Amino acid sequence: MAILRRPAVVPAQDDINDFIAQAPDGKKAIKRTGKKSVITVTIDPAVLARLDDWAQGKGISRAAAIAVAVARLK
Repeated sequence: MAILRRPAVVPAQDDINDFIAQAPDGKKAIKRTGKKSVITVTIDPAVLARLDDWAQGKGISRAAAIAVAVARLK
């Protein structure tokens, strides 16, 4: 392994943050539709079935059911 010299110009902190954000595991931008944020959730199939049954019984969408459940958190 070669020992490299330190670069003459140190990159700005914003450039460093941009570089890190572009990495596959970097912080991703929050997607929005109107005033709401779009998320991806991984959930057990049995729990999803219960969620869908509950939502259908209330006459609301899956997304609305999740929003109701999260809103009830303290």
